[in-house]
Amino acid sequence: MDETAIEARSGVAALDVVQTVDGVSVASLHSVVSRLRLDYPTHDPVHIETVVLREWEAFSAGRPLVIPTAVEDGAREILDQRSV
Repeated sequence: MDETAIEARSGVAALDVVQTVDGVSVASLHSVVSRLRLDYPTHDPVHIETVVLREWEAFSAGRPLVIPTAVEDGAREILDQRSV
């Protein structure tokens, strides 16, 4: 993992973006890791990200709650090819 990939930010607004999807509160990986880095400044940022990703895998059981819309676009391209 790249240690510089996630940097702690001091702006509260950028860190507090939590939305609800299908009744579940969600936030970006970046905002979660940034908040944890602020709360646990003595921990290695790579370790924090690793813990978050491990918890995500345990929580999600491999099924994503949200996906980039580009994934839908790619799925449409594949499905359109089968329709021809």
